Amino acid sequence: MNTKIRKRSVRGKVSFCLDVDFNGIRKRKFFKTQTDALHFRDNEMLDWLKGETENKPAGSQTKLNVARDEYLKEYLKANHNPSKPKQKGYQTSEERINRFLRFFGENRMVSEVTTQDYLDYVMSGNWSEETKAGYSRVVRTFMFWCGKRGYGQDKSDWYIKTNPELKYEKSKTFERLPEILSVDQAKLLLREIPEKYRPAMALMLFTGIRPEVEMMTLKYNDIQWGKRIQLRAEHTKTGRERWIKPPANLWTWIPKTRSGSVMPSYDGMNRARGRACRRAYGRVNNGRRGGGGVSGFDYPPNAARHSFGSYGYWISFEWALDTMGHMNSETFLKNYKNNRVDREDAEKYFGIVQKNTM
Repeated sequence: MNTKIRKRSVRGKVSFCLDVDFNGIRKRKFFKTQTDALHFRDNEMLDWLKGETENKPAGSQTKLNVARDEYLKEYLKANHNPSKPKQKGYQTSEERINRFLRFFGENRMVSEVTTQDYLDYVMSGNWSEETKAGYSRVVRTFMFWCGKRGYGQDKSDWYIKTNPELKYEKSKTFERLPEILSVDQAKLLLREIPEKYRPAMALMLFTGIRPEVEMMTLKYNDIQWGKRIQLRAEHTKTGRERWIKPPANLWTWIPKTRSGSVMPSYDGMNRARGRACRRAYGRVNNGRRGGGGVSGFDYPPNAARHSFGSYGYWISFEWALDTMGHMNSETFLKNYKNNRVDREDAEKYFGIVQKNTM
């Protein structure tokens, strides 16, 4: 650690500057006399440096929690989109880095992390192979960034091409199609959900609009009733403007004249949808509630979008692909070509109408 004490003139007053090179980072402190500067250097400097580096980057002595805060600050600055209410990429990175820091110890030094620590973390959770891959990518990217910033890591250690040890053995996975709603469940959900959420629920069921951001930001003035719906580029996942041509049954669920947001509240929608599913009866018998009791159904993850894709494929593959905003057919066919339903089911699904149209 190199130190120098220099005589300086600051605004006409003489002072003595203690200049410290601490792990490549320059630290300075001013004193009235040279004696004070010497005394501080010999007796108090180490404690001062320790305090200075507790919550600030300190080269190879940087702590993980400090590096995390700097990384997330830079990530948000580079990726922030003021048009999106929720910065999902940022939130995902924050949650996954924090999980790793809780596992390893956020007050430990960045320099202490090894490849084996990373592998132990990836294998520590009872996660799917896809989740492990996602968590591992975020941690590798963070540690690579720490290496670039000189925080106690070598960036080449966190790049798979230069460090094969980062790879982990994957267990055999079994890919299943996503769960969808049956025709009857879709009818029951629309019947039971409160009227103020019904247009948004119908839009998601019959166009596959993503609930976060796309649905959250959709306004009634984005809808050309009876014709098409506009999704603005700044609100789509892909950043591309999308015009949706809905199936005819959707217009029975959308009011012709209304203003403001189509979905009043994202959290409110989730709660209302959950209550609607719990209230719904398990089956319908000639239009009457049957079965002798209440038996609600679970709403699978992203069920509305998955249901639209699975039923939409049987109506028109190209139309469903375009409506959902997929850039290529491979992803769509892998996830939505669903032989658990057929064209007859699809026609019933897109035949669900509101009897008392607005």
